[in-house]
Parts: sequence; structure tokens; C-alpha cells
Amino acid sequence: MKPKDRLDRRSLKEIERFLKDKHTKLKESLRRVLTGRYPDKAHRSAAAAAKAIETLRDEIQVAVIDSRSRELAQIETALERLSRRDYGICEDCAEFIGLARLRALPFAERCTPCQSHAELQESRRARRLSVAMG
Repeated sequence: MKPKDRLDRRSLKEIERFLKDKHTKLKESLRRVLTGRYPDKAHRSAAAAAKAIETLRDEIQVAVIDSRSRELAQIETALERLSRRDYGICEDCAEFIGLARLRALPFAERCTPCQSHAELQESRRARRLSVAMG
């Protein structure tokens, strides 16, 4: 790896602060969603429309929880990579991911070309599975 292909200490600290702050906010957000998921049943309307709205709200909360949980796991992985000092290195090609990409997506595990390749492979697998299932 060339000297210019590394993150300087200031950039590493900046990214680490961002990741830790985002981690804290996501955990708090998940806690709020989980503790507020089932409000007092005595106040629920008996109407079918109210039940449909409630069901939709629950489905949205599940999607939010899933999304935030995945992002939280990605941030935890990035923090682990920071502590192991292999943060910013592509998992596939072992090249520097790039400062612009890391600033835009601090938990990126692959450089842009490798990520594009991985997504293309996944898309092809999904298409083959879809065709096989008919």
C-alpha cells in the first residue's frame, strides 16, 4: 500500500467519532422503537380501519428495526476493524477503499469496484434462484 493510500490519524479519529456517535444514536433509536412498540391496548379503536393502521405501523416498525439493526452491526464491524488497524482496506482485493468512499460510507468493507462486482454476483445468483423456482 502506498503512503498516500492510508488514512491519517486525524481522519481515523474523525471516522471513529462519527461511527461511535452513530452507534449510540442507533442503539437509542432501537430502544425507543422497541419499548414503544405496543401501546396501551385499552386506547385502541375497535374499528377495522384502526386495526389496519396499527398493523401497518407494526410492519413499518419491524422494517425500521431491521434496517437499524443491520446498520448497527455494520458500524460495530467497522469499529472492530479500526481497533485491529485494518480499517479502510478492501476485504476482497486488500487495496485502500478510498477516503471519499469511507467518508460517504464509513462502514464500507469493499472498494467501489469490488462492491460493484459483489452486487453483480448477488444479482445473478438471485436471478438464477428466481428462474429455478419458476
